[in-house]
Amino acid sequence: MSDDVFESRLAQRQAWCEAPWGRLRFAVVRETLRRQVEALEADLGQPRALRVLDVGGGDGRDALGLAVAGHHVTVLDPAPSWLAEARRRAESARVGERVVTLEGSIDDLSGAGGGFDLVLCHNVLHYRPAETGAADVRRLAQAARPGGRVSVMAPNPAARVIGRLVREGPEAALDELGRDDMESATFTTTARAVARDEVEEQLVAAGLEVVGRYAARVANDYVADDGLKVDPDFYAVLERLELALCDREPFISLGALWQLVAARPVGEPGPRGRG
Repeated sequence: MSDDVFESRLAQRQAWCEAPWGRLRFAVVRETLRRQVEALEADLGQPRALRVLDVGGGDGRDALGLAVAGHHVTVLDPAPSWLAEARRRAESARVGERVVTLEGSIDDLSGAGGGFDLVLCHNVLHYRPAETGAADVRRLAQAARPGGRVSVMAPNPAARVIGRLVREGPEAALDELGRDDMESATFTTTARAVARDEVEEQLVAAGLEVVGRYAARVANDYVADDGLKVDPDFYAVLERLELALCDREPFISLGALWQLVAARPVGEPGPRGRG
């Protein structure tokens, strides 16, 4: 997919991020990443500044909170305008000295260096070709240090079926069920459907151990009346519900976005298979 698709749609993405459903997504990720930082610090035996790599990090919304918390962040993205926005946001938050931006993609991970404590790849893999999926996950795994963690997030194809049922009816749900791709309204383009189980298998094949399964927007997408969500009181309760459900089965299987966190074992032998 052409990088121009993303380069020209920063404004649309920012509007989505500020909408209630976007804010809910970021609220959940803040919580899940907080837990990963705590786990990494516990493994180290003491708090310290972690090295974080955000692959396809765009304007840095996921990673900048970690910089504010004192960690060192590298944002890798192919879109110059998004990286410029990440730098602007970092300077505005007064953490510019802890944020590095690099132009590139998963294909260029070696240029970002290795040995990261935490590697993020959120809402990226479904825009990549299916034939590169296993290799992409392997590159993410290799970017993490032994003992480090990788966080991957993507839209949940199963939730899209139920979401269309709620909003559009059974014919739309049947249409979605029969697809192996998905429409991205924000970028007005088509991406591939990527199931959580598929990526979990790839993470294990890359030599990692899955240590966390989460979901974002478990409840939001089944509340068809979007007007309710702009009410501050309703939104506050909805956010509390999302945070309560984000790590609970069977609810995480219903979330609009799945998130997997996997750890690279200390002394692990490396990726298995050719993928």
